[in-house]
Amino acid sequence: MKNKNVYFYIPNIIGYIRVILALWGFMICRKNLILFGFLYGTSQILDAFDGWTARKFNQTSVFGQILDQITDRLSTTLLYLLNGNVYDEYIIAIGLIMIADIGGHYFHSSSCAIAGNKTHKKIEKGNRLLKLYYERPVVMVICIIAYESFWFAAYMFKVTPKNDILHIIAHYALLFSSPLAAFKMFTNISQGIHGVKCLVDMDNKKK
Repeated sequence: MKNKNVYFYIPNIIGYIRVILALWGFMICRKNLILFGFLYGTSQILDAFDGWTARKFNQTSVFGQILDQITDRLSTTLLYLLNGNVYDEYIIAIGLIMIADIGGHYFHSSSCAIAGNKTHKKIEKGNRLLKLYYERPVVMVICIIAYESFWFAAYMFKVTPKNDILHIIAHYALLFSSPLAAFKMFTNISQGIHGVKCLVDMDNKKK
């Protein structure tokens, strides 16, 4: 099914819904932590469906590719902001992690879009770490879940009382998610470097 209007491609509509859910959750995060978790979690779960529908209905697009990346970065940035607010002593570290995340994905997505690739999840050559991350769906999904869980749990751990069940859950979530979250942080840096190299290679070929 190939709709001529890219704005109304099914995966792009899912992207719009994801943005609305993430922003809604952010707006009520201080009033209702559980609802915030539900809205944010639903937004992240839908991330798996936009790519699937794009392939299923032959509705891949450069706009959709960039929308997906912006939505992902927007969502995670909200968590960075929340954690930066409650962990003010780590604001610089959180800021640097956010810069590496946004910058790395921007360079990678831009290099893929300029090269005419239909997806940013196909690594043609070079970086084995990124090939492992992007070309093995199970690895990527587990890492993303761990990364988002880490930041959500970090916020929940700080804002809930120590004897609260949510605080205890957050404590264990942090313990289990931190190794893969660290790996995901490293891939953010790696894809930025890879994206820069690809862009420079394209420039050199034009000379």
